[in-house]
Amino acid sequence: MKRWIIVCVLAAVFLVGANSFAPQLAEVGLSQALSTKFNLQNDDVRVQASPGAKIFLGDIDAVTVHATNFMAGDLKFANFDSNLYGVHFQPLQALVYQELRVTRVDSGDMTASIRREDLEAYLVKKIDGLSDPSVTFEGDSVRVQGKVKLGGLVSARADVRGHFGMKGTKLMFIPEAVTVEGLGMQVSSTKLASAEIYDFTDFPLGIQPDRVVLHDGLLTIHGQVSNS
Repeated sequence: MKRWIIVCVLAAVFLVGANSFAPQLAEVGLSQALSTKFNLQNDDVRVQASPGAKIFLGDIDAVTVHATNFMAGDLKFANFDSNLYGVHFQPLQALVYQELRVTRVDSGDMTASIRREDLEAYLVKKIDGLSDPSVTFEGDSVRVQGKVKLGGLVSARADVRGHFGMKGTKLMFIPEAVTVEGLGMQVSSTKLASAEIYDFTDFPLGIQPDRVVLHDGLLTIHGQVSNS
């Protein structure tokens, strides 16, 4: 009888410990997975599960991610918010890779925002051969102006107008009209390659960005969970 009492006490202690520490372990694992895309901190991720021990079976009730002013490569994000419900993962893979790789999410959404000044700096880097650049936002459109070299010798003024949008999983700057003026001539075109801003391919949380809104100098990307 005493042996069974000891076993029951140990089992109770294990369950209490599991309920307390399993969510913390999951938070660290998710942070590690997200670090492949974003420069986040461990406390930017919160996990809820009841009982907590169910996490060891690969089930999480809810995950909340809230981060501000972080880098994703060369691009600075103002904030990132995501709420996920019914999160599932492979526990054995989590042990092997030391990070939690989500396999399926029942529902959830995300928003990510980038400030105008950070977009300006990033666009200037993305457009090759442009000197003395200036970037202005006009409603939901973007205008990039600067000097370019024609044939590597003659200086000309370039004026590029476009907008931000999603192409598949990629956030892009999509030119709509290009005007180059030099040597007393003006040439207009609508043919200029789009510039990739950020690629959400293989995003760890299974979220598919689907909409971009530019308002008051803030670019906001909206997305939903996609299990396809």
